Amino acid sequence: MRVLALLGMPSRFSVRSLFPAKMEFCAFELGCEHGARTPRSTIPVAGAMIGWLILGLSALSPALARDPLAELRSHTPSSPAQMSAAQVKDLAAAADDVQRWVAEQPLPADSPAEILATISRLLDVQSQVNQTLEQVLALRVQFAGLPAGDQRHEQLRWYLRSTSQMIDLAGRLYTALREAIEVAAYHLDSQPEQFHRLLDLLAQKKSAVGAEVMSYMLFDPPADSGAQPYTTQEKYQLLNLILATRHHDLLPFVAAFLRQEKNPSLIVICAELIRRLGLPQEPRPGTGEKASKPPILAEELHEILTRVNETQLAEHLVGYRRDLLAWLQQRMERGIEEESFKLGALELRPGDWLLMRNPSPYNLFTDLSPGLFTHVGVVAVERGQDGIRRFVIVDLPERGARIPATTVDTFLTRTLHYVFLRHEDADVGRLMGQAAADMIGNESQFDLQFDTSRVDCLRGKPLRGALIHTYCAGFLLACTLPTSRPRDEFFPISESVAGGNMASNLKQLGLSLGRGFLSPTGAIFSPHLKIAGRRQPVYDPSREVQELIFDHFADGMIRKTLRPSPDEFQRLREKLAKMARQVPWVANALARAHDVSARMDLEAAARTAAVIEVLDEIAEENLNDFAAAFPALLTGPLDAKSSEQYTPEQIDRVQDYRRQHQELYQLRTEGQLTVRELRRELVRHYADRGRRQIDQRFFAAAADESP
Repeated sequence: MRVLALLGMPSRFSVRSLFPAKMEFCAFELGCEHGARTPRSTIPVAGAMIGWLILGLSALSPALARDPLAELRSHTPSSPAQMSAAQVKDLAAAADDVQRWVAEQPLPADSPAEILATISRLLDVQSQVNQTLEQVLALRVQFAGLPAGDQRHEQLRWYLRSTSQMIDLAGRLYTALREAIEVAAYHLDSQPEQFHRLLDLLAQKKSAVGAEVMSYMLFDPPADSGAQPYTTQEKYQLLNLILATRHHDLLPFVAAFLRQEKNPSLIVICAELIRRLGLPQEPRPGTGEKASKPPILAEELHEILTRVNETQLAEHLVGYRRDLLAWLQQRMERGIEEESFKLGALELRPGDWLLMRNPSPYNLFTDLSPGLFTHVGVVAVERGQDGIRRFVIVDLPERGARIPATTVDTFLTRTLHYVFLRHEDADVGRLMGQAAADMIGNESQFDLQFDTSRVDCLRGKPLRGALIHTYCAGFLLACTLPTSRPRDEFFPISESVAGGNMASNLKQLGLSLGRGFLSPTGAIFSPHLKIAGRRQPVYDPSREVQELIFDHFADGMIRKTLRPSPDEFQRLREKLAKMARQVPWVANALARAHDVSARMDLEAAARTAAVIEVLDEIAEENLNDFAAAFPALLTGPLDAKSSEQYTPEQIDRVQDYRRQHQELYQLRTEGQLTVRELRRELVRHYADRGRRQIDQRFFAAAADESP
C-alpha cells in the first residue's frame, strides 16, 4: 500500500509539510501564532498520528438510517413569525445531531466502495446545509417591513442566533468533510482506480474542500523518499478540480507548483488557472503590503510564460499563452482595466460593502445581538502614483489617523468568513465606490461615542480632504452621502445600547453608543442590498475559545459592575492622557506612540485600552494553549524516533500538556474519546479558564445583578 511518504513509509507525498494549510489536527503545531488563513510551518506528522486520526473517523458505529437533515430543516425558520427561543433551542439541538451523524459515517480501510459512498453522502450533506444557510440568510430582508417595536426586535435577536448557529454548523461540516477526505485519500492511494473515482466524485460535486485536501498531488516527493510522484494526467485532473471550484485560497499552492513545473503544457494551463482564480494585484506603493508577499505577481508570471517554447505546445495552448502574455503586459503597465475584479468565485464592483465576521467583545454590546459582523470596508478603484489601477478595500480602523486603503486580495486574508453586499441600483454602487475612493488618505478620528450624527454634518460637502470623524459602520454611512438616498434604505433597523449595566459600564471607560448608532450587522437587513458573494464559513476551534471568552466579558458588562484594574503602566498612560487635554505636545506624542488621532479623547481611549488589552491577552493565552494542547494529546506515543522529528523543547512541551490533561489523554489513548469529543472537551476547558480569569480581573468584587 502506498501511504504518505512524509510519515516515513513508502508512499506518495503529502504537500502539507511544505505548504501546510490551517489544519485542525493533521499537522502537529506547537507554535503560538493564530488566525491566519495563509500556510504556516509545522513539525512533520508522526506516523502514529494519522493512524489515530483514521481510528477516530472509521472505528465508529455504522451509519444510522435516520435523516438528521430532515430534523434540521423542520426547525429552520421560513418567516420572521417563526422566530422564538424554543425554535433557536431546537435548531441548536438539530445542528448538533447533524454533526454527530457526520462523525458516525464509516470509512473502513478494506471497503473502497463504502469509503466513496460515505464521501458522497457527506458532500451532499454539506451542500444541503449550505442551502439551508442560504434560506436563513434570505430571511434577513423581511424584517424591515414589519412594524417597529419590541416584538420585531425580539424576533431579530432570535434570527441572529439562528443565523449564527447555521454559520457555525456550515463551518464545522467543512472541517469534518476535510478530515474525512484526507482519510479517504490515505486509504485509496494504493488503489489508483478507486483513487481516480474519488477525484471524479470531488470534481462532479465541485468540492472546494476536496480541492483543498488533494492539492498535495501537485508536488513531487523528495528524490530519496522512494515515493512515486503523481502523473501529469493526475495533476491535470487536480488542476481542473481547482478550476471547477474557483477556490482562491489554493492560489499559493498553484503558484508554488508553477514555479517548479517543467512540462510546458502544464505551465500554460496553470498560468491560465491563476488568472481565473484571481492574479494578485501589485502592492500599493509606499505601504506595508509588500510584507504580505503575494503568492505571485504579473511580472513573475509573465517571465515564466516567456520561457515556454511554443513549439512544444498544442495549438489551442499556443493561443492561451499569447493571450495571457498580452493580458499580463497590460496588468504590469496599467493594472486592472476591467470594471470588476474577479477573485475566485467572487466578482467585485466599486461600492460593494464588505462585512467581516471575527470574534469580538463588542458582539453583544447592543440590543441587536449577537452581532454577525465586526468590521466593514468598501470596495473602491484607485489609480496609484505608479499609474496602476487597483481594486482596494477602504475602511476606518480604530488605529491610525488616516483613512487606509488595501488591495482587495490582501485585505481578505484577515478573516475566515465574510459577506459582500451590493446595492440593487448600479449607479448608487458607483457613487459609494467613488465616495470611498475620495476619502483615501483623509485625516480620520475614531469616534469613541459611536455617534453617526457627525457623519450627517458632511452631507452636501466634498468628502475629499474632509476630516472623517466616525467609526467603522459610520464609514459605510459616509459612503452613502453622495447618493442622496435615505439612511433607512441602507440601515432599516435602529439599534441602541444593550440593557442591564452595559451603558453605565461603558460610561466608566468614557464610551457610549451615541445617537443613531449603527453596527456592522445592521446593513444585512436592508432589502436594497443583495449578497454579491460570501466566503464558505470555516470552523476554527481556537477562535471558538476566543469567542466564548469575549462573549463572557460582554455578558458581565450587562449583568455585573465593571471594575477596571489597570497595571502601573496603564495607570501612567491614563495620567498622561489626562494631561494631554491641556498640553498639546503630550497629546501628539501619546497619539503617535499608539497610532491614533491626536484629536481623539485620549483619556477615554487609555481607559478603554487598559481593559481591552487585558481582555485580548486572556483570550490569546487560552487560544494559544488550546492550539498547542490539542495536537499534543492527539499525537501518538513519543518513542526513540521522536528525537529525530522534534526538538527536546518540543517534546517537553508535549509532555507538559499531557500531564495537564492526563485524564483526557488516557481516555484518548484507550480509544474511549473520539477526536471530536476531545476537541470539545479542550475548547470547554480553555474557555472556562478564560471566563474565570475575566471574572477575577474585571468582575471579582461584583455580585450578579439582574437588569
